[in-house]
This record gives sequence, structure tokens and C-alpha cells, in this order.
Amino acid sequence: MTDLNFIGMLPDIEESRRIFQAAAILDAILMPEWEYRYYSYNAHWDENEQMASMRDGEGDHYFALFQPNGLIIKGFDQRFNRVHGPHDVLQGVPNEFEGFLKEPAFIMDETTFCTWKLQGSQAWSASKELDAKAYELLHILNGKADYYYAWATEYYEISLDRSLVQRIFDIEPLNGKMLKGLNEELEFAGLEEDIQEIDYPVKRED
Repeated sequence: MTDLNFIGMLPDIEESRRIFQAAAILDAILMPEWEYRYYSYNAHWDENEQMASMRDGEGDHYFALFQPNGLIIKGFDQRFNRVHGPHDVLQGVPNEFEGFLKEPAFIMDETTFCTWKLQGSQAWSASKELDAKAYELLHILNGKADYYYAWATEYYEISLDRSLVQRIFDIEPLNGKMLKGLNEELEFAGLEEDIQEIDYPVKRED
């Protein structure tokens, strides 16, 4: 499968936003210690900008920037890089994302894939046609709750209520029963900062 097949199946911008937010709040609930999480989301990255990221602690990562004019995602997959070597995947990125390319926090010198979708566009774009394996870090966008559930149960070595994971991916407001069902040791007070940063909806009464 080429990247044109893979990125052609990626969800639209708003659904991508919800998926990234859901993964981030679930990681915050399941792993209160930030340095051990994979997924994060900052709804207040900059004026009119929101940022999602994944870092596995071993070098693999992606950064996704939501702007009023669209969404752009870049990532670095060490395994793909070892097999295929460097690719100039940043050629052809639209001028609308010029600020993204200059952001030091996004580690642009380590990039094995880049894809974007302009607001109002029907399709995702990329400047280089790559094998679908280049985009393995983005499987959460197509796998959604099923992918996260399978990944989290293995990574965190825990049992999870699959229905609660789905409710979070449906962006159902988080209430006390849901929180306890996901992590019985966590109180809302311990999650407050993450709720604000991720901008995930909350219904505090059970």
C-alpha cells in the first residue's frame, strides 16, 4: 500500500482533533506521571493553534499542528529511517504552514513523513509518495478507540473497560464514574491541569 492509499483514509481535521484529544486524556488518566505517557494535546499551544504529539521515549514521535487554515503532521520513525534512509519529505509544504516548519520544538531535522490537509480541501497531501509503513505512527487516526484500547492494555499492562475507551473517543463528558472506571486511584483534582490543557469536556457530578 502506498501512502496515497493510507493518507487517503485519514479522517478529516475535526475528527483528527477529537482522536488526538481522546488519546491524550486517556493517557493522562491511565498514567498521571507525564514523562511516561505517549500521547499529549495542548489546546492552547498558541493563539488560534492547537498541538498534538506522540513520543515513545525512544526517539519515535509525531507533532500535529492545528491552525485556522488546516492541519499538518510530521513524524519520525526510527525503524523506517534505518531501512529506507532519509527522504526530503518537507518539499512542497504549503506556505500556510511556514511557521510549523520553523518551530524548533517539532524537531524538523528528524522527519520521515509529513502530511497535511488544508481547511476546505477534500484530500490529504504529501510531497513524497512513501510506503504505508512510513505512517505506522499515525495508525491511531484510522484505528481510533480499537487501536488505543489494544495499545494501552499492552503498554500499561492493565485491564481496561473497552466501552469506557469508546465513550472517551466519542468525546462524552468525563464524569466521576467514568474516571474511577478508568483509574480508581485518580481524583479530578489530580487531573485538573490536564483537563485544562487538553480542553476535554467534563461533567463533575456522577
